[in-house]
Amino acid sequence: MYLNLWELLLGVSTLGINATPMESIDTRALDAEFGLREKGYSSLFIVTLGYSDSDTDFNAKLPKSRLPFNEILTEV
Repeated sequence: MYLNLWELLLGVSTLGINATPMESIDTRALDAEFGLREKGYSSLFIVTLGYSDSDTDFNAKLPKSRLPFNEILTEV
């Protein structure tokens, strides 16, 4: 299931589309809203898709700060 999510996120990113996966959703409510259980499906997460607007998103133009690789990962 998460492999499929990864493929979706990777695919839309190559098209220049932003995506945000969300877990801890009310899957029963979502399944009921779209009639998923009756169709033999159930939801696991939601993915929002869209384009960012750098003109109105003040955060897009701010400098980003990243920790050094050796501080976040340990190579074994």
